[in-house]
Amino acid sequence: MDLDNFNWCMNPEGNQETFEQVLETIRASDADVVGLQEGCLNVKRIADMLGWYSCERLQIISRFPLIDPSGGNGLYIFVEPLQGRVAALSNVHLPADPYGPYEVRDGATLEEVIELEVTLRLQASHESPAIQTHMQMLPQLVSEGIPVFLTGDFNSPSHLDWTEEVAEVRDVARYPVEWPVAKGLAEAGFRDSYREIYPDPIVNPGFTWTPGSPEGVVNEVHDRIDWVLAAEQSTTLDSQLMGEPDNPDVSIVVDPWPSDHRAVVSTFEVGLGPMPLLVAVDQRRLEVGDNLGVRFHASGMLGEQIAIVPAGGSPDEAVASQPTGGAVDGTLMFPTDSILPSAYEAALVSDQGEKIASIPFWLYEQGAKTTVTTSKRVYTSGEVIVVSWTNAPGYFGDWLGLYRGDSKSNSEVMEIVYAGYGGGNMRYLSYEYTHGAIEGTATFSESSLPGYGAWPLQPGSYEIRLLLDDVYGLAGSSMQFRAVKG
Repeated sequence: MDLDNFNWCMNPEGNQETFEQVLETIRASDADVVGLQEGCLNVKRIADMLGWYSCERLQIISRFPLIDPSGGNGLYIFVEPLQGRVAALSNVHLPADPYGPYEVRDGATLEEVIELEVTLRLQASHESPAIQTHMQMLPQLVSEGIPVFLTGDFNSPSHLDWTEEVAEVRDVARYPVEWPVAKGLAEAGFRDSYREIYPDPIVNPGFTWTPGSPEGVVNEVHDRIDWVLAAEQSTTLDSQLMGEPDNPDVSIVVDPWPSDHRAVVSTFEVGLGPMPLLVAVDQRRLEVGDNLGVRFHASGMLGEQIAIVPAGGSPDEAVASQPTGGAVDGTLMFPTDSILPSAYEAALVSDQGEKIASIPFWLYEQGAKTTVTTSKRVYTSGEVIVVSWTNAPGYFGDWLGLYRGDSKSNSEVMEIVYAGYGGGNMRYLSYEYTHGAIEGTATFSESSLPGYGAWPLQPGSYEIRLLLDDVYGLAGSSMQFRAVKG
């Protein structure tokens, strides 16, 4: 492999030329909000270099302020183009493998493909919200008068593209497919902005996967799997494909193109909604001595306050509090020098002493490490493995990998390495996402996402590693445990 001519990051410092090209691509898009994919610890860095705002938890950057609100729970955030007026944003990256179009190419039946899509990408299972949760929760914001936008790499085609007419002219589309993710989102009220502007999938296929990539295969199946979706209170004015030269569907050309996916740039006329009463913290994970910034949107009543309370506690248990001074909007700073390490909530408290809204955060001792633990030290082969973690970085793509106990970590293996890309951490047996949780629990079982192993585990020693943001940098690992015959 000629790495000198490879246009992806394959060294510890990252490919700076390609990184700068990502910035140029965002500038060329003239977008106000961008949903990134596989930001790999670079989301805030990109935003800072553009002079923008960022939300690492959802890998969204914006020219306008972003608020990770109470009630969002990592599912959505608000963008605030005008003070007190917002739209909701969500950004997803659904599991990539097994990939439905490859299954069709390789002879799978329609029934097999639908079952794969429903179980892997649609349904909430094995602690993964997949996309079903978005279909259920995001329309509730619409009912409250807040416009909603959903971006992502859905790793699934659209039902608007695999029609009977397309099946007659496109060899790889062997039969029509009502792909469950796209169909379900449409039924939940989401409009596909690209297909609104270009309704004919034969004339304008709009493929986003792939202009070429390290993952590319000889008999690649190209498809449109990256979408900008919109719900109510917005009108789609335009949608353009952004990518490499000499592609008839590409309207915005960037040369060289810095990604293995093309981008979709959509323009909307938006009726912003009222910001609900909320609190938001500037950090979800702090060390004693850090200052905590708490943004609030209150009713403006004298007597309202922001209180720091133990997780699940009442305002009467506050360890610190400050009055809002009757302000509707503001930010208050809380020193943490005298607060004991624990799980807390920042709460908006009414003038009657009632908790109106709250959001969690975690306070740790200085220098505290990420911990990963399993519920047992010995499991019977095939038994579900319960894993807990604390003090995780909380990035969008943080994940847990299951490894053989004798596999070497990145620090011991020097192969192709960039921010942990390569080495022993690439040989995971299966994996689960943390979904950005600072503390949480997951289970490994036969339904876990596949890696380089098979379930049930064979007798031997194993460990769980928590890795960073869709790459292979190690945050922490469990003690080794054993699998034994039942």
